[in-house]
Amino acid sequence: MLSAMLGVAGAVCSVNYALGGREKLLDQFERLGTNVLIVTPQQSRPIAGRARTGTIVQTLVPADVRAIEIAKLPIVRVSATFSRAFLIKAGDLAKNNTPVIGVEPAFFAIKHWSVRDGEMFTAEQDRRAARVVLLGSTIAREVFNGSAVGMRVLINRVPFDVMGVLAERGQGLDASNEDTQVYVPLRTAMHRLANAGYFSSVLLEVARPDDLEDTGQQIRSILHKRHPRLAKLPDDFEVQNQRQVMDTQIAVSSKMYSFAKWIGFCAQLVAGLGALSISWIAVRERTNEIGTRRALGATRFDVFLQIAFEMMLPAGFGIMLGVVAAKHAGDALASIASQPRVFDQQIAIAACALSAAIHTIFSALPARAAARLDPMQALHFE
Repeated sequence: MLSAMLGVAGAVCSVNYALGGREKLLDQFERLGTNVLIVTPQQSRPIAGRARTGTIVQTLVPADVRAIEIAKLPIVRVSATFSRAFLIKAGDLAKNNTPVIGVEPAFFAIKHWSVRDGEMFTAEQDRRAARVVLLGSTIAREVFNGSAVGMRVLINRVPFDVMGVLAERGQGLDASNEDTQVYVPLRTAMHRLANAGYFSSVLLEVARPDDLEDTGQQIRSILHKRHPRLAKLPDDFEVQNQRQVMDTQIAVSSKMYSFAKWIGFCAQLVAGLGALSISWIAVRERTNEIGTRRALGATRFDVFLQIAFEMMLPAGFGIMLGVVAAKHAGDALASIASQPRVFDQQIAIAACALSAAIHTIFSALPARAAARLDPMQALHFE
């Protein structure tokens, strides 16, 4: 019973855990935006074969974004971003080096991100560099004990009104936790906080996934003309295709799912072998009993049916217990790994059917051996 339970629980848990990881990955892609191109500046003047570090790259400017918009590419939304770490203070609580991200209103539509409380800032507020802020869910909890909407925070000693708290997102594929970040209008971040004239990145949502590659190439051509480089020097910008990252990650996830299925099958096989070894020992220990039954008139089929039934009955209970154990163990693992809880009924049915088939085969082998015992030899067995 324990062998069957562990086999089913191990198979169902491993596969459901892989499915949960895949759902988490797809959810992260949905948050990043499925048809998104990301333009980022790159340090292009290496010294001694290495890029300089500790300097802020200022090569991506508003004129570059205007040139892309004028080109009439199949782009639905555009949002430039500007990021910098500042001291944030609310009342007696303060957090140093908090990431403050300046974005345009389209940023949240591109990322499919909504507010949990309050409301988003508008394009008009961005145009006039209004001192309003949206807080990530984690930073809102850490700085404010109650509701943060309508409260005032100081960012780099500049007062801001909290318009809303964003929905919880968690850690993304780039290992950054967006819930610990603060979002302000783009022009507010650039002019009121940092006095900067460059962008940290530009997000562009393309109309169709099929247009990603061509649109990316056209953007590279536009930026090549605006950012001429000397021979053999790399570009001072990078255009990242989100679709390529998605395809790579999904391919890796599919392989992990296949490995999980093989692990589940191996768990079932090992559990069946364990039950087989126990059954062989049990038949050997009951040789005298089997010989007595045969001497009293039991047929080979009677003995075969008895041994097989006595093995399959606890295995059947073990299979049912394994499904229950897999459900609770899967929920615990998903909670620890911070991923969606998945329980695929088809996977559970397939695991139960496979376990039943394996235990049926492995029950038939010792039952057949018991049925073929000679009664006289069995009675004299010690």
